[in-house]
Amino acid sequence: MSEYAPDSVAARLAFVVGRFNRRLTPASGGLSHGLLTALASVAKRGPLRLAELAHLETVSAPGTTRIVAELETRGLVARAVDPEDGRAVLIQVTPAGTAAILRARAARAEVIDELLAGLSPDELAGIEAALPALEKILEQY
Repeated sequence: MSEYAPDSVAARLAFVVGRFNRRLTPASGGLSHGLLTALASVAKRGPLRLAELAHLETVSAPGTTRIVAELETRGLVARAVDPEDGRAVLIQVTPAGTAAILRARAARAEVIDELLAGLSPDELAGIEAALPALEKILEQY
């Protein structure tokens, strides 16, 4: 494993992202980070086969099965037969799942808004200027 200087961009960003995640998890509508990201992936890219979701989330097949079972129990996703292959199952988001994502995003945005409240207009402009580059990094996901 490579070593990164604590003041490198990668190390600083990793630290900031980790701290943000810890602050945002309680604002996720009772969903763990794993459940929320899986649900969001299904909403964005679905319907998906379990293997596709496992690949997107970088989770093992058994882990994905557990995540989908939990989301299904909560009524946030539903299983459907793949019309292209009757042996396969597709996972799709339900209206309750879409509503859960929107609630979590709004709650998380509120937390971020509170965190940003103490910044100067120049600091806010700097963060806004960095957003396109950060969004570009995540486009493939």
